[in-house]
Amino acid sequence: MKRMSCRFATILALLFFARSASAVVVGQIDTFQDGSLLNWMNGGFAPPITNFNTGGPGGAGDGYIQMTANGGGPGGRLTMFNVDQWGGNFIAPGVTTLEIDLNNQSAVSLSIRFAFKSALSQSSPGYLSAAMLLPANSGWQHFSISITAANLVAIGDPTAYATFFTGVAEMRIIHSVGTGNLNGDPVTGALGIDNLRAVPEPTVTALAAGALALFAAGVVRRRCRNAQ
Repeated sequence: MKRMSCRFATILALLFFARSASAVVVGQIDTFQDGSLLNWMNGGFAPPITNFNTGGPGGAGDGYIQMTANGGGPGGRLTMFNVDQWGGNFIAPGVTTLEIDLNNQSAVSLSIRFAFKSALSQSSPGYLSAAMLLPANSGWQHFSISITAANLVAIGDPTAYATFFTGVAEMRIIHSVGTGNLNGDPVTGALGIDNLRAVPEPTVTALAAGALALFAAGVVRRRCRNAQ
């Protein structure tokens, strides 16, 4: 009976850690279904970001947010930022990719990028992602963008990638045709945004989960042997 209990405890330990590892979401999955902006801002100088409760990539009932720009002055850029759930350490959990659904609701093409800053300042240095190219009136498009060192452009002499991404101060979503800045280019347009998700590096996640599961199972086995 005792041997059976030990075996059962070992199995439970393995299942617990397997479940925990697979259930962990690295960063936030922003679906905007709750009607909020989920801490996304544009500084209050541009037209307000708007949450729509229907019309996302999932169709009727699928919420999303929209940012707009008027092409001139403080509200001239399609730029929004987040200093809460999208700031902090990307290295430790092994986040290497960002996925997002975008809808260009403009009459002009857009070049959307992720921008990462070292401080809450227009002039602070950071890194810029590859472009997500959207034709005019594109409809919903899904993108998967690598944020590994080889796929980012350094802007303004930031610290080394491995250091910078342990403490990102601000993440932005911007329209930027070139790679000259982290603040975006003037444009008149509107952009729908939904389902922003941080994706951990699969190998790192699998190795960590496996190591934890084996460690837990080993602890249970040793305790069972000692109890016999």
